[in-house]
Amino acid sequence: MRAIKTLLALMGLLIVAGFAFIGYEVFKRATDPTHPRAFVRKTPEPTQASSPQISSTLPAGSRIGQMLVLGTRVVYHVTHPDGSEQIHVLDPRAGTVEVPVTVPTADSVAQPVPGQP
Repeated sequence: MRAIKTLLALMGLLIVAGFAFIGYEVFKRATDPTHPRAFVRKTPEPTQASSPQISSTLPAGSRIGQMLVLGTRVVYHVTHPDGSEQIHVLDPRAGTVEVPVTVPTADSVAQPVPGQP
């Protein structure tokens, strides 16, 4: 009976030692970037062909306000030094900038004549 108890204790120690060794190896491989089977996420290098040059010339003193991403486009609000405002739509894939909406300044809008509807 004593031999069976000793044998069971020895087997229990071997199981605990085996799990400790497996845990150590998993930790070592997970934290070692030079390990031959290490998981390294490879990001593609950006190339000039895949990233077109986008230029939107704004007058000096212009401010870019709110930005919003809509699908594959970026919409942003521009306030010019003269007070006029524009909404630009940037398409990074095509490399184009569109100006669909222009809001004039308060000075350039015709003022109503008093007494006329």
